Amino acid sequence: MWDWRELETMSGEASGIPSVLQQLLHGTAEQRAKAFRSLYGKVANQGDLYTSAAGVTDTILNDLRLGRYIPEFGWLMLHEIFRSFGRDKYLMIDGHPIEIDAYCRERILETLPVIDEVATNLSGKDFEYAAFLLGDIGEYSNQAIAILEREVSRSSGERLQSARDQLEVATELARERELNGGNTQATGTDESE
Repeated sequence: MWDWRELETMSGEASGIPSVLQQLLHGTAEQRAKAFRSLYGKVANQGDLYTSAAGVTDTILNDLRLGRYIPEFGWLMLHEIFRSFGRDKYLMIDGHPIEIDAYCRERILETLPVIDEVATNLSGKDFEYAAFLLGDIGEYSNQAIAILEREVSRSSGERLQSARDQLEVATELARERELNGGNTQATGTDESE
């Protein structure tokens, strides 16, 4: 869908991102960790998003929708993208400028039903990093809270602790959203269900 040469990273155009992204999603544990560090430094760096985040988000979510395994660092990359901001960076879609952070968040929120289905079968770091994402989604949707509540009720050990910790995050973010009249930072709309 995306022409990577037209997308930007922190250090320039994004034509090298697809090969790194393939390592993140399909490489060995060492390759996945290295790919994450590379993508984090270029796509979502310390809270700043670059337009290449759109391609990364769409690629990971497409694999998720197709039922492909998303490893731990794929979940962590979605989390980092979801919580970052474009700082006046826009994509042109159908001739209209769209803020990069709003685009990525909306795509992830649209995939929440699939994330819900997949979360049930995750374990270890896969679940921990998916739970990070769900915790942040609490700012935009009460569905994340319901998913985390379910996981608290059925989990034990480290999985239970991850679910509890992120349920607390999601609940606090939802409370802040309600105090702000249901408006979210990204779109100004209430995405709660």
